[in-house]
Amino acid sequence: MRFMQLFGFTVRNDRQVEFQQWLTANEARIRASYPAGSEYGGCYAAVFSSEKGAGDFFWIDILDSYAALDAAAADGRDPVSDSVALNNEFVQFLDPERSAPYSKILLKSVVDATIMDMPVG
Repeated sequence: MRFMQLFGFTVRNDRQVEFQQWLTANEARIRASYPAGSEYGGCYAAVFSSEKGAGDFFWIDILDSYAALDAAAADGRDPVSDSVALNNEFVQFLDPERSAPYSKILLKSVVDATIMDMPVG
């Protein structure tokens, strides 16, 4: 199976350049911190979007199974995990307003998805 998990978020207006610099300096560390079954798919800035509340930046995780979600969750509870340290650094850039645009999407490969025709009429 193949999944993509997209996290849309908003970076504080006064820390966007700093966020880009942090990400550039830490991409290899981020990539290495992922547990087996998942990988870092990159972080992207929205150039344009019709989604008003999805966020201006998107973090993508690539997962090979539902079990990879559990492995990532377990890793996120391990206080000595570099994932936890990276997350603590990352959240410092987020817009703290509760109304700041944010989204979370889990996409499953069409090849692996259960898809069926619906009756018409």
